[in-house]
Amino acid sequence: MDYLRLPVWEKYGKKLRERLDLPRYAGTLSETPGMRLAVSRIGSSRDALQLTLYWLVDETDGIIADAKFQAVGPTGLIAASDAACEMALRKSYDQASRFSADLLERHLREKEGAVPPEWASFFNLVIEAIDLGVQQCLDIPFAAVYDETPIEEDFGEIPGGIPGWEEFAEEKKLSILDQVIDHEIRPYIELDAGGVKVLGIRGSGEVRILYEGACTTCHASTGSTLSAIQKILRARVHPSLTVIPEL
Repeated sequence: MDYLRLPVWEKYGKKLRERLDLPRYAGTLSETPGMRLAVSRIGSSRDALQLTLYWLVDETDGIIADAKFQAVGPTGLIAASDAACEMALRKSYDQASRFSADLLERHLREKEGAVPPEWASFFNLVIEAIDLGVQQCLDIPFAAVYDETPIEEDFGEIPGGIPGWEEFAEEKKLSILDQVIDHEIRPYIELDAGGVKVLGIRGSGEVRILYEGACTTCHASTGSTLSAIQKILRARVHPSLTVIPEL
């Protein structure tokens, strides 16, 4: 069957159709004591493309306690807006300021399946609305270190790992590890102004990493974040891998 000739709705996976049929974060928010109501409006009725993004931000720590949206436009705008609200919950506005169109697309794809490439402009539009929301919160203090890793822990596995992993040359192993980290780990760690670098691998299983930025002083770097990194590498590369941070 030719994918390109399918009706638009049939191109979407079941989970994505369910999200579009009943968006989880559609609605509005109103003033609440102790919370900053940030409202961002993008687009115009003339263009038939409008987005209003609502945040309730805790004025004591900058955490986004609730997020809603109203959108008029194509299905891509609705899906991107819904995903952005989902990602923003329980993160600080400072973390939200590091969201990117690629990160929103990845989040939606990992949870709902294939995402049409023509939705790229809608992700960019949502990022524009997020930036406007952040600007309304800059006077609110926020914690510089977070207790929970933003890395998703719900992912599939390659049974038995990548075929031939044990026989690969070290250079090839490092290249594969760096690709996985660059795609599935760095974008989330960067939300907390941190970073991670692969230093080397001993034998076929001990991966040495170096934390950078805020990760160097965050206790989660040896706890939940380290555990998530190891689970991702074991799932995506090989179940024998053990991640050792250089302190």
